[in-house]
Amino acid sequence: MRPVTLCFSGLDPSGGAGLQADIETIAALSGHAAVIATALTVQDSQRVYDFQLTEPALMQAQASRILADLPVACIKLGMLGSAAAVTAVLDSTAAYRHLPVVMDPVLSANSGGALAQSDLRAALLTALPQISVITPNSIELRLLAGCEDLDQAVARLTEGGATAIWLKGGHEPGKMLINSLYVQGQLVMRSALTRLPGEFHGSGCTLAAALAAGLAAGLSLQDAVVQSQDFVSQALALADRPRDDGQWLPRRIVKTWQRST
Repeated sequence: MRPVTLCFSGLDPSGGAGLQADIETIAALSGHAAVIATALTVQDSQRVYDFQLTEPALMQAQASRILADLPVACIKLGMLGSAAAVTAVLDSTAAYRHLPVVMDPVLSANSGGALAQSDLRAALLTALPQISVITPNSIELRLLAGCEDLDQAVARLTEGGATAIWLKGGHEPGKMLINSLYVQGQLVMRSALTRLPGEFHGSGCTLAAALAAGLAAGLSLQDAVVQSQDFVSQALALADRPRDDGQWLPRRIVKTWQRST
């Protein structure tokens, strides 16, 4: 069977982020996405207006069934929303600690609007020792670490149990976008990409899902990082824009099915 990634993410009705980003990305990279909706959101391509979290017991029951049924090779965590959800996810996956876990620490939407309750930050910090790699942008890293200096923030999360941190630089100033991979607090990879104009809806979800798909397929962390970065660069370069004043939606599926003649 295709490599299976179990994704915990919110449902974005615009299709730009969340579960749809996970499904499209993983499918495009020849994987299979098993998905658990952690929340229903009220959002469009512009911003988040509201959200309703899924009952933790329901998520835990779903995860238990999927893990017992499918050959899950990686777990991807997106929007969790609350400390109770973090506990439910960790409890339901406790017997699968050998699997790589990718966490995109979603605290708010890039376009604005909260996607979490106030107790989430502390719960995510507690979960760090059980996560293989986290993929924060610079805003999320500063919020998690509780400091402004990025080097200090990386050090704090590493001290708190983070094994690997892939820091996305899209929110930092400059003509180039700098992404940095840290393992055990040490910089092991840094890439400089030409910054594309405009704002993108779901780029972070796409990146984390692509990373998870690579790990599920057996790639090393560094090879999975390179593949996912290449994939996201293409998806953003081909993005669609539903409104002249809005965000761009990554185009994750380029080649579509055609009926045989």
